[in-house]
Amino acid sequence: MISFSRKAFLVIVASILLTTSTVAQKKISTEFQNFLTKLDAAQLEMQNGKSNAFKALWSDSEDITLSGGFGGTVEKGPKSIDARLDWVGQQFSNGTNKIERVVAIDSGDLAYVVQLEHIRFQVPGSGTESTRDYRVTMVFRREKTGWRILHRQADTNLTKQAPQ
Repeated sequence: MISFSRKAFLVIVASILLTTSTVAQKKISTEFQNFLTKLDAAQLEMQNGKSNAFKALWSDSEDITLSGGFGGTVEKGPKSIDARLDWVGQQFSNGTNKIERVVAIDSGDLAYVVQLEHIRFQVPGSGTESTRDYRVTMVFRREKTGWRILHRQADTNLTKQAPQ
């Protein structure tokens, strides 16, 4: 027989799990959905060598960060991130993408998405067709000008690997 304290613990855990699954399935606001539509269009422009629309969606705050899918250091602040995004745009031409949103949540003035991005593009200057697949997490904040990107992390670790 389960003791009272263990029963109480199990009830609490079950309640948390039910609440969490309800939150994870909640519908996002129309405002945030509209922002994500702009974000998707801006990413497609980036994959065609044009970084301006994507850069315009970032916060102007000094605490923004970018851990890009091409590796390298973590960029911090608008000046570093703008330079990095200009460089990223130069790596793509004639791009297409498929975005699979795993989770999209907005709550108050904060939001996040977890998604898979599948990009097909040509390497500028060579015409070589290439593909990239990313796991992506982005964090957003609602500011006076609307939703803005605070952080983006992308990597290519789509295959589970045991430590060696």
